[in-house]
Amino acid sequence: MPGEGAAGRLRWAELVGRLASAVRAIAGMPDYDAHVAHMRRCHPGRPIPSRRHFYDEFVRNRYGDGPTRCC
Repeated sequence: MPGEGAAGRLRWAELVGRLASAVRAIAGMPDYDAHVAHMRRCHPGRPIPSRRHFYDEFVRNRYGDGPTRCC
């Protein structure tokens, strides 16, 4: 995308962001940006977790303390 300048980089960054969001959705992982937007809209007084804490909570809630299969 040579010669496109800042607008081209912005479109590229948006495309990469959407692709990453789609991959997370396919993998069953929640979308952090959507969660932050929800928190700001519906729970303005509550603290917003860091991206790291958000995904750590997701993994802990999904898998608990142990393996999820028998063997």
